[in-house]
Amino acid sequence: MLLALVGSASASTYKSGRVVLGYFPVQRVVNDIPWSSLTHANIAFAFASESGSITFEGNVVNSTMTSDQNARAMIADGQKNGVKMLVAVGGQGNFSNHLALALSTTSGQKTFVSNAMAFIKSYGLDGIDVDWEYPTNLTDAQNLLSTLQATRQALDENFGKGSKVLTITLYNHPYLGPGVPTVDYKPYADVVDYAFTMAYDYFGSWADYSAPNAPFIDVPFYPGSFRNTTDAWLKAGWPANKLVAGLAYYGHSSVVTSDMSKNTTNQYVPIFKHTSIDGPVSGIAGTWTWRDLRDPANGALSGPRTAKSGWVRTWDAVTMTPWLYRKSDSLYIGYDDEDSLGVKMDYTLRKDLAGVMIWEIGYDYNNELMNYVRDFIVKNDNGLSLSNCAPSDTRLDNMYDVTRNPNFFNRRSLPDARSSERESIDTSSPICQFGRKDTKPNSAASLSVGSGLAFAIAVAVAGAAAFF
Repeated sequence: MLLALVGSASASTYKSGRVVLGYFPVQRVVNDIPWSSLTHANIAFAFASESGSITFEGNVVNSTMTSDQNARAMIADGQKNGVKMLVAVGGQGNFSNHLALALSTTSGQKTFVSNAMAFIKSYGLDGIDVDWEYPTNLTDAQNLLSTLQATRQALDENFGKGSKVLTITLYNHPYLGPGVPTVDYKPYADVVDYAFTMAYDYFGSWADYSAPNAPFIDVPFYPGSFRNTTDAWLKAGWPANKLVAGLAYYGHSSVVTSDMSKNTTNQYVPIFKHTSIDGPVSGIAGTWTWRDLRDPANGALSGPRTAKSGWVRTWDAVTMTPWLYRKSDSLYIGYDDEDSLGVKMDYTLRKDLAGVMIWEIGYDYNNELMNYVRDFIVKNDNGLSLSNCAPSDTRLDNMYDVTRNPNFFNRRSLPDARSSERESIDTSSPICQFGRKDTKPNSAASLSVGSGLAFAIAVAVAGAAAFF
């Protein structure tokens, strides 16, 4: 059955309309794109000038292809495989600076929207992602809202109501950007189909200490993580069915000031600020993509969870992420792998979010992470929505293995942790959501809720309070 799903069109791979979106930089050819694992793709980035014109930059992808030609080829290939193809306008740095200027006046917004419609028609796109990183004040926030409302109206008028996709990116804290206080997000959510949380880049060589690029749970000294970002946006009123959680196929490197091999239980060590080592394949400043990490010649990992000689891999049971250390040059890398991505996808499903977004597909190695993301969601998404659950005072979820630190709700044992025959339960979900995989057989002990369900329930003494 799984093989049939994997080989079929991507739109039918996932239950309940779950979104799995990948970003593709337009200036680079990505070979062997795993279309069957995706539902949507964002081609990044189109440049919006101050005058409101929209173009793919003329970067030469190789000696025979421009970025424009590459974009058209990807759009055609993706749509042939049932994937909705979008263009991401904006992005980091000057791209968003120019976008902000283009949208700073009412006339500029009209020009931008008109050009966006023409751009979508010219390339035959399925939608547009407005990637403004980031609004910096309330005026910016209003300009973004006005543009989104006008874009939604124009999409519906030009292509048919609801036929095109409109998305935005969200800051990794519950506001539109640094310096923008909390606003009413309902008008934004009303006009977009999805919003992508950029739940990564929390730490890197710009920080004071070595720490994960994308922790699942907050590090001890800073309130920023995948779970924190997700919960904060939901609490701020963003609808779960329009929230797409960002996953990173990379990590950041930094050079630490002391020998981390002497204490692998602590990954928080002072660093030489703004000092890092680039990935051997990508050459991206201070960044190691999964392709860099798994590179046979110069990478750090010989397998998804196995460090090469000279490297030490450690799983951090607090942030739920792995990290690497190379003593020869005091190099630390905090990154994501299959296990940490599984943690985040499990949370995405339990919160019944719309799906996941990946930055970016070209960072993968032999589609290892993409295949894992696809298989995890196919196997573990029970297709139930919280909105479809009958009201109940009894809220139970799956049983989860209790490991060394029993404060994490995941259905599988943590890597590098001692296994235990004891089990705990997470009380976060209604009874109707039972059904995702647990790892232990059920007993004959019936629950006293009239359900007839039977489970073996035993709670570890140490840390049990964390579950209830």
